Amino acid sequence: MHDFINIYRNPIFGILMLLCIVIIIAFADSLKAKRNRKKKRDSLNNLSKNFQNTDISQNLKSFMSYAKNPTPMLLLVAKTYSKAGNHEQAIAIYKILNEYSNNVNEKIEILESLGESYYKAGFLERSKSIFAEILQHYPYNMAILEHYMRTCENLKQYKEALEALNCINEIYNNQSYIAHEYNKIIQTRNYLKTMQVISDHRIDLLTQQEKLLEIYEKDKNLRNLILRHFKLYNTGLFWQKILEIEEIYPYTDILWHFQKHEIPFDSIVQHPQLLNIYRAKGFLGKEYSQIECFPLEVLQLLHLYSYTKGNLEFTYRCKICNGTSPFYSYRCSICAEINSIELIMKPVQEINLL
Repeated sequence: MHDFINIYRNPIFGILMLLCIVIIIAFADSLKAKRNRKKKRDSLNNLSKNFQNTDISQNLKSFMSYAKNPTPMLLLVAKTYSKAGNHEQAIAIYKILNEYSNNVNEKIEILESLGESYYKAGFLERSKSIFAEILQHYPYNMAILEHYMRTCENLKQYKEALEALNCINEIYNNQSYIAHEYNKIIQTRNYLKTMQVISDHRIDLLTQQEKLLEIYEKDKNLRNLILRHFKLYNTGLFWQKILEIEEIYPYTDILWHFQKHEIPFDSIVQHPQLLNIYRAKGFLGKEYSQIECFPLEVLQLLHLYSYTKGNLEFTYRCKICNGTSPFYSYRCSICAEINSIELIMKPVQEINLL
């Protein structure tokens, strides 16, 4: 008993006990993390099984065994399902068609459609692997290269997206090059490089901003995207660049959500459009000044002469497909066109929930 007490009082024993406790806690955390990973993996497997419709697969196999040239009709059915948002059925049909088709051109069309359906359903890695498989055999297929590039872009794999864009550029170089396509490739390359810099956490903030400034000066179409980054990480640089822009209304959504104490009024006093934005927000007192931008003029009048308070609602509309979104994106989420988004401002009544 006396020996046990001596051991207990020994500082080495205390250190060993502490070490054992740390090991036990680490082991328990490891088991918990392993169990969570298993749950996540099982959840993903269950989700993917939703896209393996056994009933429709059996029916299709039975149909294809006696139907004469069923591929065109089934392709049309699958595309109808896909347009309706029923990607589960579309994927099931494409997979069966891929198994039965021996025609090379048909197979490429089927695999392309299958990759698109996986892409729309959110299975980006599967979509990427299908497009990569096609490109192994047909590396000059322009449509597949563009699908592959956009899939890599959505996976934030910008290096691979740029490599695909370079392949597209080489193909165009070997064909008759038109100015529109050349400009589009340059804009896409600048956009992908911008996203690559923004998402690269290995470089320090100063180097990141220097690279973004180079692109900012080179491609004015990307200023909206880059200014959003500056607003988050360097407000001084943000205001410096904003003050250099004459036509400021296209950036109203970025400027609108600043608090009054965050705005350098001494610096913007010589910029009429900037003043109009904050005049409409009610930050510049009770003196009326005509604003040529209708939504801002409406809000100014509400602030000055009405008890009803207003605010701005922002939406983003694609000039190519007219699709709208409540969120800003340089690439249209519907038609995938770049540099096609315009800001739509709408005055709405401000509702106080308190």
